Amino acid sequence: MSLNRSVAPAIAELTTDLSIAPEVLSTPSGARVHIFQNSIQPVTRIEFVFKAGKWYQPKAGVASLTAKMLKEGTSSRTAKQIADAVDFYGASLEVSHGFDRATVTLYCLSKFVPSLLPLTFEIIQTPSFPKEEFELMKQRVIQTLAVDKQKNSYLATEAFTTALYGKDHPYATFIEEEDIAALEIEDLVAFHEAAYTFSDAEVFITGDVTQEDLKAVLSVLEVNSGSKDKQPSISSVEAKTGELIERTANQMQASIRVGKSIIGPSHEEYPALYLLNHLFGGYFGSRLMKNIREDKGYTYGIYSSLSNKEQGSVLTIGTDIKGDKINETLAEISKEMDLLKSELISEEELTTAKKHLSGKFLSDHATLFDKMDRYRSNVLLGLSPDFYMFLLNQLQTIAAEKIREVANTYFNEESLLKVVRGGIE
Repeated sequence: MSLNRSVAPAIAELTTDLSIAPEVLSTPSGARVHIFQNSIQPVTRIEFVFKAGKWYQPKAGVASLTAKMLKEGTSSRTAKQIADAVDFYGASLEVSHGFDRATVTLYCLSKFVPSLLPLTFEIIQTPSFPKEEFELMKQRVIQTLAVDKQKNSYLATEAFTTALYGKDHPYATFIEEEDIAALEIEDLVAFHEAAYTFSDAEVFITGDVTQEDLKAVLSVLEVNSGSKDKQPSISSVEAKTGELIERTANQMQASIRVGKSIIGPSHEEYPALYLLNHLFGGYFGSRLMKNIREDKGYTYGIYSSLSNKEQGSVLTIGTDIKGDKINETLAEISKEMDLLKSELISEEELTTAKKHLSGKFLSDHATLFDKMDRYRSNVLLGLSPDFYMFLLNQLQTIAAEKIREVANTYFNEESLLKVVRGGIE
């Protein structure tokens, strides 16, 4: 039997169950422990997630520097000793921070968990915040910030989030070098004491974990380490709309950000909006990519995305383009929005987008840790643990008429903020 290579093979239906059901334990301290046990490979990942992101910081830069300083020394070890201990076991011990949360992650061979777990708790509970390392850290952050503020892409995002939320809002990316320079060690110590407590932490354990390891984690979490009352008072401004265009020294290129605050994953119309966004600019075969990259050649890439944070969601269209194609690019973005509002998409385009999303969902759940990542996101956003399975099932039932309906609801030109940095007059 000969194979006809001129005909593409049929796309198989996705049958994999994306949902997982970790065991959830509550502790006397208030922390919750989510355990996804699997012994296929002898590896373990333990994540301690705290309400220590920008949303909870009292001053600009405090959350970021506190997270960065946790591994710079503890009450009994220097930064080098911490790094050497982690390297000795071939492990990874990282601290990350975001808009809402900060996370301390231990990833290692399962047999080394008993050796590395005490070190992990040490950097969480007793960081020393050495003054010399703190001053060096501030210099590095200031230098990085100075470089970033020369880039159109950074300036566009900064201006976009500032106009959307207000300069002092934690979801805005605005920060000055002076803000970093003004920070003192006492600011970090106070924030660490208030934020890095187990009273409302979420702990996610994935992989080949033993009962002894679990007991070791729970024994520390049994101690009540602080108050749960951390909800800060956040003031916001009315989001700006219209065009905010500002030239920079880099005239050969321009960065564009277009978008608005929008409904979150818990809204009943979110599945349709999610599919609409994918068709519009969510993947390489989207309308924005075909038009502005492939047909016009204004950019190497343009995407639209739905960014979901714990206190709000945003639709953002972003691209870096030729400096003399600002007006043309903005016009084409509006044109593609108008087409989705006025015309029904073809069944072929709709099916292609659904199949691509199905494959993406499968890829995003490919490994044990991928699945736990999706589950963790659901937990932190207050969604059902099987949200992605629900979303996937909902996507399959959405018709072209519903796409046009949500486009008319959420793609209103007068509600959009359009920010441009750079380019030629």
